[in-house]
Amino acid sequence: MVLLGAPQPGDARPPASASAKVAECARGELPADRSVAFRGVMRRVSSTRRMWMRFTLQERRAGGRFVALSAPGLGIWRRSRTGVGGFAYRQRVLELATGSTYRAKVDFRWYAGDGRVLQRATRRTRGCSQSGPLPNLDIGRIGAQRLDGAPGATRYVVRVRNRGVEPAPASRLAFSVDGAAVDTVTVPALAPAQVKRVFVTGPRCDARIRAEADPDGTVNESVEHDNVRSIRCPPLR
Repeated sequence: MVLLGAPQPGDARPPASASAKVAECARGELPADRSVAFRGVMRRVSSTRRMWMRFTLQERRAGGRFVALSAPGLGIWRRSRTGVGGFAYRQRVLELATGSTYRAKVDFRWYAGDGRVLQRATRRTRGCSQSGPLPNLDIGRIGAQRLDGAPGATRYVVRVRNRGVEPAPASRLAFSVDGAAVDTVTVPALAPAQVKRVFVTGPRCDARIRAEADPDGTVNESVEHDNVRSIRCPPLR
């Protein structure tokens, strides 16, 4: 992700004391083609000597909520020249991920000559959607096998599949038995429609087992709410 920023002409006069918008939303197949530009504008209020503005980039993946992203160049207060009547700044972000929607939270501050904060404001822009094909991890059948020489232990076999149209990178799978976490294991990379078996050794099940693909949300998926499967104890084989 690449960030570019530049002050804009200071004589802009928005209808309110502060405003923020998406000035440009570009989509494309290559990372270099995907970008968004945000523009914040503020105008002087009574007794203002200097104006400050800060951009926070927020991302929402499919089915999720907007969360703030950290990157060099973001979260920095941009300052106007002393005594100007208006201050505008354009923040551009390059190489966006496909399948996500991006917006900016813009914070504004007005300072008096003695350093007092005269006024604060926060605005959020509309979203810039970067729709595109994505992987989709899904939990298939879960089996249970006896372990010779290990009374009370069970080998669970979890089938993880990629129902999306793009490859899924290597990820993790969290497994619990009867409400207690057992292990978090690695899931290999999966091509579209590919299924792989993942093995977890744990205690014998008395009530239910639960498997969750990508518990940390590191894989950007077309559907985020179908990564969990909770079932009654499978028969031992």
